[in-house]
Amino acid sequence: MDRSDKEVEYAPKGMFPEDDEDTYDLSGDLDVWGRDSSSGYTWNKPTTTWWSTGGTTSWSGMWGGGFHTSTGNADAIRLNRHKNHLDSLCKVVDPTVKHTLDFGTASTGYTDMTTGRIVIDGGLLKKSDKNLDITCGLAIHEKLHVVHSKPLHDWMMSKTRNMTYGEKQLFHSITNIVEDEYIERQLSITCPGYVHYIEKVKEHYFNDKSKALEEGDSKFGDLINTLLLLVRYPALLTDERKKNHSPHIRFFMSELKDGLESRDSTYGCITALYVYMKQQWEDMSEGEDPEAEAEGKAKELAEETLSKIMEDYKELDIEPPTEKLEKMRKSLFEDEFNRLMREHSRGGDRRLEREVLDSKATELSDYKTMRDELSHSMVKKIKELAETDYKEINIDKSIAISPKQRKIGWQRYLPTARDAERYKEEANHMKAQITKLKRKIDLFGNTQHLQLRNQKRGKLDKRNLHRIPMGRDDLFKATIINEDKPLDVCLLVDESGSMGSYTMSKARQSAIAIKEALVDNPMLDLWVFGHTADETENGKTDMYEYWGPNMTDRPMAMGGLRAKYENRDGNAILASCDRVKSESSTPQAQKLLIMLSDGEPSAQNYRGDRAYSHTRKCVKYAESRGWTVIQVGFAGARKYSMEKMFNNWVYIDDTDKLGDEISKIIRKVIKV
Repeated sequence: MDRSDKEVEYAPKGMFPEDDEDTYDLSGDLDVWGRDSSSGYTWNKPTTTWWSTGGTTSWSGMWGGGFHTSTGNADAIRLNRHKNHLDSLCKVVDPTVKHTLDFGTASTGYTDMTTGRIVIDGGLLKKSDKNLDITCGLAIHEKLHVVHSKPLHDWMMSKTRNMTYGEKQLFHSITNIVEDEYIERQLSITCPGYVHYIEKVKEHYFNDKSKALEEGDSKFGDLINTLLLLVRYPALLTDERKKNHSPHIRFFMSELKDGLESRDSTYGCITALYVYMKQQWEDMSEGEDPEAEAEGKAKELAEETLSKIMEDYKELDIEPPTEKLEKMRKSLFEDEFNRLMREHSRGGDRRLEREVLDSKATELSDYKTMRDELSHSMVKKIKELAETDYKEINIDKSIAISPKQRKIGWQRYLPTARDAERYKEEANHMKAQITKLKRKIDLFGNTQHLQLRNQKRGKLDKRNLHRIPMGRDDLFKATIINEDKPLDVCLLVDESGSMGSYTMSKARQSAIAIKEALVDNPMLDLWVFGHTADETENGKTDMYEYWGPNMTDRPMAMGGLRAKYENRDGNAILASCDRVKSESSTPQAQKLLIMLSDGEPSAQNYRGDRAYSHTRKCVKYAESRGWTVIQVGFAGARKYSMEKMFNNWVYIDDTDKLGDEISKIIRKVIKV
């Protein structure tokens, strides 16, 4: 081809015969940028990092490990915790650029550079926690796109506006290959410690895949693969590939050498590579035999389909009918052959599109080979956990009953439509009681000014001036301001299985009544927590926040209070006190915790005197930090047990009076 035949924005060096083909030696490693081949061709990877001390082979070991592999909801909890880890890493990449991060399925994985939304596949993590480093690399890579790739995306849209669909696919493929390396190079400049994660993800997606890269691709698709490997993982360039594509490789290297120096040089590199590859496609298409190509491809596709049918017969333990299979083979071949010929007749653009999409570059570019994708149900569970702000903490070793019973799971309850209906019904049922309590509560916080006359000091009282000739000195007045101290109230509701529907209904009604009466008083803050144990994991106490200062977007969540599994009371008390402390806007406020329970602690390795002793220890711990702790026992609660655990307790034999009794306790504390 003549140089004058192509009008290009950036004249590609090496495209023409007169250019020196010996500029680049194709023996040995072909990395034009001098990256570290021993670390997955990453840029400037630090030798050590602060988190790699201790001999760990996992950079994510800084999170302490201890993650468990399980099924169902527990798996969703584990993955949601990991998602928080990934999110925190992405924030560090560039805190000034906002993003959101979620897990998706293979069909939903993407990055929106406009909104900053990142959706990655979590299947590797579902499979094993050992893949955490790799998944970290995936998340960081996508955040780099959000930070750096918006200008390139806009440029690419303008360049491809008048291209055919097949040409756009080719341009996008080349752009993705170059851009992936560009953004990872930027990471080595701005956040070099994270290069370790890129090493892990690169090794996972590229290492030991040389054989797969040789299978099934067209002649042109194979050339795209060569470009991909040269840019992303040169070690996979086999001697045979170097031999077959030597002139192309030399041209690629000439353009890539300075192609990542700046954003403008990247634009130039991509443009030159596209012009060159488009010409190669045209050259390869000349003189091709479409019928022969279609025949070979049709045979391959027919045999693939037939092998799947044979597997179905085998699973059903049925002998496949030979004659029928031969007819099927012929029919499948004819259908595929006709389809391929129709595609060919539609023009080269469709064939260009297919060959680009069939190349391994489409899969490996941007690490899009999602083979272990999460199910839609798992993604839904993780999303729900995120909406509840699910967190796991460990209570202090010194107060825990055992090392295996330290874990606390916290979540803000996400109400259903039925929960909202139930809330309205029970608030209406308690209307009279709410009005009565609210009338009393409204007195709390009203500042009282008491004036004392006939005082010997204070402000001169003009009304007593006539007493001066009498030698009196009680001529003054004083004002005493009686101001109530703020109060933080926590209702801790036992959600163990023994509460049942009736007893829980009474507890729920009481909690709703208290909330409705207190909610408008600026001097009072209310938290309503529920607790259960061993429901999702042995030894764990699950805490649910139904109301609090951070629950105003879910005003009817208390409609979801229900009986669940077991109860580990001591842990629930500690967790509640810590939660209120962290969320309270008035640290100086009085603290009152009222525990509603129908019985006594009962959980795995947490029963009888052992549980009594630990609960009492936790009560004393809370009281030493300024809390007033009161148990309100009802239904199956025993006075004997309450005495062993609490300094302050009330037994109510009639659950219909539960709301009244709790109101009395609050009024007694606030003195109204």
